[in-house]
Formats: sequence, C-alpha cells, structure tokens
Amino acid sequence: MTRNTAGFKTSKRACPACGKVSSYPIRQEACSLPCGIALREQRRKQGEQATSVTISTTFDDAVLDVLKAKKASTVEAIANTLDRGPSAVVAAIERLRGKGFNVSANPGAGVKLEAVQSQPVRKVALVHDTADYEGKWVRFGVCGDKHLGNMHSRLDVMKLLYDLFEAEGITTVYDTGNWIDGEARFNKGELLVHGMDAQIDYWIENHPARKGISTHFVAGDDHEGWYQQRECLEIGRYAMLRAQDAGRHDLKYLGYAEALVELKAAKGSRQMMVNHPGGGSAYAISYKGQKYVEALQGGEKPAIILQGHYHKFNYGYPREVHVVDTATCCDQTLFMRKKQLQAHVGGQIVEFLQAPDGRITRFRIEFLPFYDRGFYESNVRKFGLPSRLKRAA
Repeated sequence: MTRNTAGFKTSKRACPACGKVSSYPIRQEACSLPCGIALREQRRKQGEQATSVTISTTFDDAVLDVLKAKKASTVEAIANTLDRGPSAVVAAIERLRGKGFNVSANPGAGVKLEAVQSQPVRKVALVHDTADYEGKWVRFGVCGDKHLGNMHSRLDVMKLLYDLFEAEGITTVYDTGNWIDGEARFNKGELLVHGMDAQIDYWIENHPARKGISTHFVAGDDHEGWYQQRECLEIGRYAMLRAQDAGRHDLKYLGYAEALVELKAAKGSRQMMVNHPGGGSAYAISYKGQKYVEALQGGEKPAIILQGHYHKFNYGYPREVHVVDTATCCDQTLFMRKKQLQAHVGGQIVEFLQAPDGRITRFRIEFLPFYDRGFYESNVRKFGLPSRLKRAA
C-alpha cells in the first residue's frame, strides 16, 4: 500500500468497471471518474434487483428509526407502524445485525437497541496455538490508547513501533483499546476530525499497515465506546467491517471492553485477557492492576492480562498473574494535565515460554519508550530549553 501525490493511500487492484489492474486510492471504488460513472450506470440497469436492494436499505433505515424512537417494541408493532409484513421486519433486523447494530429480540422483552449486546462474559475470542513452540519463545507486540483523531496522537510513534515489530519478525499485535478519540464535551477542541465515520476512516487511513502483521483490538467502553453507547452500534465490529471494505484485513476485532485469548499448548492451555478497564488512575501505578486481579472470581484468573486505559507502562505479578499496563501512543492531553496524569508513551514486545501442560514457565517484556514531541525537535536541547535560551540560562 502506498500514497499518491494527494496523500491518499492507494492499493493495486482490478477495477470492477474496466477490469484493468492499477493502483488507485482505496477510498475509490473504480480506477477513474469515467469508470465510476460506468459502474453506476451498470448498476442502474440491473433493474429490479437494484430496486430491491434500495428498498431493503430504505426499509432497514425505517426499522432502525422506529427502534431508536422507542425503548422497546415487538416485530408485530414495527410491522404495523411501517405497514409491512412481520417477515420483512425480521429480515431487516437480521440485516441490521449484520451491519453491526446491537438489535436484541427476546420473548417478553420485545425488540430493542442495546448499547452492549448480551453475550457470555468469558467467551474466548481467539485461539492462539502454541503447540509448535515448545522450547521456543512465543512473541507478540502490544500497544494501545492510540486516540487517533486527537491532535496529541503520536502517528510517528505508531509507525516506528510497527517498523520495529516487523524488523523483529512479529506477526501479531494486541491493541488494548481507545484506537480513536471519540467525541465528548471536554475533547472537542482537540479533535482533528469530527463524526463517527470520519474518525473511523481516519483510523483506517493512518493506522500502520505492515505486511504479515495483524492487529487484534478490543473496543474501550470510553472514547470509541461513547459512539456505541449513543448509537447502539457495536463499534469495534463496525470499524472492522468498514476497514475490510477499504481493503484493510489486518485490523481484527476481539470484543467490547475485554476479550480472552486462548494460549494453547500440546496438552493444555492458559488464557490471556486483552482488557480496557475504566475509572480514573490511582496514585500508585501498580494499584489498578492489583485490585483488578484481586476482584476476579475464583477460577477465572487468566495467566496474562494486557491492560490499557491508564496510559501507563507497568509490569506486576499479583496473585500469580502477569499484568502488563500497555502505555499509550498519545502525548498528554489537556484532560490529563488537569488531572495531573502522566503519559507513558510507547509499546511493548512480550515473550513467554509455555510448558506442554499450558503453564507459563518464563515471561519477559521489553518496553519501547518514546518521549514528547519536543524531545525530538532540532531546536530543543537538554532540559527542554530552546538553543536561543541556552546561553542565557
């Protein structure tokens, strides 16, 4: 994937209109304006099929409007409201689910939109088979709290981290959430892009893409989660589907707020949790991880926890759980300065050795630290003093 002179990312693929293979922006469906017009005309001539799709899309929007206007309803009530049959409503609900909307239909509770769809809390989102790695170190990259769309987000840090991951031969990266900044009352003045789709598109265009590397991410309950709570749209799955439409198949959604990854060995396994918790930072950096592990019910402890949200780097071992706070790829924001919160900028490479029965027998972590932008500016010297002030100091 490259960039053209306008700065848009391009990819080499066949044009659906003319069939010619060429490089053009991933935002464009066709290679040129004439091909785009021809493609639109071709679809218009499909007649009844195209009309059916248009009607379905319009009807889906109508069903969505009814669900947004009411706290709960039934299939029959929606059908009566829209003067359509119940089967058409059921089909529209399934299409909305396919697009990422959290539509629940339960006997007695009716049909309604939910911010978070009910699902098994401890559902395993991914199986990572380490049976072939006996005696070998399993390695993966870790980063989080990228906050793309905020003016303080560090695109330079993200790009260099992924360059280092690629150089180290790492193929899997875990992202602990807050990959976009979202919109709230207190962050609007720091946003480069506004609106859910605009922020997701910015994330797709600017998140590092490296050959052979997949990024497995959770969605935070805040920032990108604010959109989920307002729109009742599963924001992580919606973002992944939008990325796939743009040709990005390396961004893979794990779950909302937390997800379990199974670390499978030859004769057993352990679980790793990728987690974006909530609440404010504690005075001691290690405190939040300790209390989180202490609060887990018996029998539910994972072997490893990758924890975002607090913008800190830390490693601890409470209750025999390897807890890694995954730092941030964003400089200190105005909100953090007001709350006297430091930002640890960087990412990690995590490595472990697993016994055949699944036990983690060795564990090590490498922190890749970065500093505020001023540290890298040519006119800034030690202690943050510009060169013109150094002699006076």
